[in-house]
Amino acid sequence: MAFPASYVVRAVFAGLAVAALVTGYIGLQTYAKTLNLPSAPLDLLYWDLQLFVFDSAPLDEPEPLPALLEFARFAAPGVTIYTLVDGARLLFAAELRRFRARRSKEHVVVCGTGSPALALVERLRATSTRIVMIGSAPVATTGDRRVLYVRGDARSPATLRAAGIQRASVLYACEPDSSANTAIALAAHGVARADGRRPLSAYALISDPDLCAALRARRLSLPGRPRLRLDFFNLDELAARVLLDRHPIVNEQPVVVIGLDAFGRSLLVEMARRRRLTPAPYPLPVTVIDADAARTVETVCRRFEFVTEVCALTTYNAPPGGLPLGELLPSEPPQRVFVCHRDQDLALKTALTSLRLWHCGPGSLVVRVEEAGTFSRAFEDVHLLEGLSGALRVFAVNEEAGDPRLIGEDLVETLARAIHESYLAENAARRHVRATNPSLVPWESLPSRLQAANRRQAEDIGRKLTSIGCALAPRVEPELHFAFKDYEIEQLAMMEHERWLRDLVADGWTRGPARDEENRRHPDLDSWDNISDAARQKDRDTVRNLPRILATAGFQIVRVG
Repeated sequence: MAFPASYVVRAVFAGLAVAALVTGYIGLQTYAKTLNLPSAPLDLLYWDLQLFVFDSAPLDEPEPLPALLEFARFAAPGVTIYTLVDGARLLFAAELRRFRARRSKEHVVVCGTGSPALALVERLRATSTRIVMIGSAPVATTGDRRVLYVRGDARSPATLRAAGIQRASVLYACEPDSSANTAIALAAHGVARADGRRPLSAYALISDPDLCAALRARRLSLPGRPRLRLDFFNLDELAARVLLDRHPIVNEQPVVVIGLDAFGRSLLVEMARRRRLTPAPYPLPVTVIDADAARTVETVCRRFEFVTEVCALTTYNAPPGGLPLGELLPSEPPQRVFVCHRDQDLALKTALTSLRLWHCGPGSLVVRVEEAGTFSRAFEDVHLLEGLSGALRVFAVNEEAGDPRLIGEDLVETLARAIHESYLAENAARRHVRATNPSLVPWESLPSRLQAANRRQAEDIGRKLTSIGCALAPRVEPELHFAFKDYEIEQLAMMEHERWLRDLVADGWTRGPARDEENRRHPDLDSWDNISDAARQKDRDTVRNLPRILATAGFQIVRVG
């Protein structure tokens, strides 16, 4: 292992200091006898220490010095000079880092020093020119000059200003406490509003998925465009998406989910959401095992009704350490077994002691952990499960979900995706194919202009709902049935047409006799009263479909007036 040059230099001077003390003491002892001076140990030690401050009394005598003392009288001041220079260098470097942090521009601010924050910083290193971390305790930054550190409470405006928040582009609040992260984001909003020259994007980590959904819903319902683009994210929800990208459900074989903590629930919903977009002859068999599986699955399905539409669910209320899991597995070997316990020791114990889980093929057993630092090296580098055909895969939530690209997909992006996914599902049910409609492609393949159109439609949802005394909320009480009144449908359809009209005009479209993508012509670029009945009906259908689209994203409309 190679040590930094500064460590080597410090070690050399530390050794030189010890050598100067020892040789100085012995030399002074000999010299004191020559001069008939007192040679008590404390006197010798006092004179020895004086060598380091250039003022040892016996050296004023004209007698020749012993060789050891001659060495010590130069070595000791050398150590003193190095210590002063190094201290000044460190002090100057600390002041320089504080200055660089305060004067940074277009940088990223990360609040927190725990695993989520550190994982995020590692991802940001590849894309960001400068990162400023705020926390209560310093962290190692591997000597990367792009990573600066500000010590303090990120909820304090003074600390945020010390991190240059007025000129930052993005802030991530990643403390363990969700309320602290919300307070940090709001404090950043206050600083940006008072001092900022440009809008700031802020993302707050919320550990509870339901609270995260509630905060996101309230954020979208706020009128206007504040200087702070504020959104909230949950690592379990993001990690579920990453996991299914990496370990997709590729056939009709059963899937097993063990543990319904937040990650297990998010995984079940995301699996069903993807299944819904892929036409299949029958529902996907999913076995769910948890201490309270039946009640938890019922709650999930009440909120996300499409889960039962695309998944054939079998639940077992089996607490950890109860019945052998092998007895609860489906008769057909599952294609994937996801062990999702929040307690990573319990998750690993489940995977390593349930022997029948080892026979489902390579990569079939996926275990959730918080961090991969220890476990991935143990199972992949050291090959602790070598001989099991690579059945086990360790998936680290903090590291995999700490992706700025995923975190940046705020609620508007989520709803824009939901709008497009609903469009895909409707056309799949009607057996429409891409050959007849080029828009029937996954969100990632959708042309950027159509993605932008979906985002603008999603961004306008809050404004429309506010206009009729309604608000967006997480779908926790689906029995509160909501239906638009006829006059509301007409009002919102007119608002949607006006929004669409403004967007197309701003994009350079003009009115023409027929739709012409190349020349940007459209026959409906006119006022509501002058467009065709078919065009009006299209806008009305968009409004009527809104409650169902929001439900697929886990939200519902509630009357508040």
